[in-house]
Amino acid sequence: MALWLATKVPADRARSAARIDWPGIVAFSLAATGITFGFIRGGEAGWGDGSTLLGFGLGVVLLLAFALVERAATRPMVPLGLFRKPAFNGLLLASGAYYLGGFAFLPVLSLWLQNGTGLSAFATSLVITVQPVAFFATSALAGGALHRMPARWSVGGGTLLVASGDLLLLLVAQPGANWPVLTPGLIVTGVGAGLVSPVLPALAMASADPAHSGVASAASNSARQLGLALGIALLGTVFHRSVPGTGDGAPPVAYAEGLGAVFLVAGAVAALGGAVAWLVCGKE
Repeated sequence: MALWLATKVPADRARSAARIDWPGIVAFSLAATGITFGFIRGGEAGWGDGSTLLGFGLGVVLLLAFALVERAATRPMVPLGLFRKPAFNGLLLASGAYYLGGFAFLPVLSLWLQNGTGLSAFATSLVITVQPVAFFATSALAGGALHRMPARWSVGGGTLLVASGDLLLLLVAQPGANWPVLTPGLIVTGVGAGLVSPVLPALAMASADPAHSGVASAASNSARQLGLALGIALLGTVFHRSVPGTGDGAPPVAYAEGLGAVFLVAGAVAALGGAVAWLVCGKE
């Protein structure tokens, strides 16, 4: 599928004959690795631990190095001029925020369903499937209407809807609750994500100059994947730091309390991303 999509997305005309920007790829990959390691290590050893700070520090330094590499490159992986466009920045933020808010909580949710409510692994997968079903149904039913919708409604509004779903999940994930109470929140997050996902590549391409439309689309997809990777690390850290000792044998109330903290953080990130996209994409 990825190879087929690569043949369908038009290449940047100014970059079609360019060599691969290996220094930029390496610098950004290592920066993302350092920051992700910082979140994971922070949950294990504490935010003030030396290795945690080292991970974050290296990540920031390598991000700065990435900017310098791209500025000096003849054919940069991501032209820095793109970041001078508010709509492009808003789309990138929303790309990461809606994926973090809508999907990064699923690993810890599965822990609660199995260890907090006693569901089997198969039953847990069926409960979680509610969300992707809502996601795909929304994308399929809305179809072309999404592409005619202003960006502030599809991307900003969709990301804010994801945040609303996180709020619903926060309210119902209480000690003693069982899996059926999750259904409305999972449906809302799925619908919100289904509004955002189909239009992001086209909107990102439209926010950039025609010569850089392909890289703009790729950047929005990378922001989405980075949001998921960082989100799983961040929310996993929040879960375990909120309720120390949530291993095998922990009481169900511990899982519910940890899950509440996860939904609070996920909803806050999604709300921030949606609000920014709503403001800066208002004229799209």
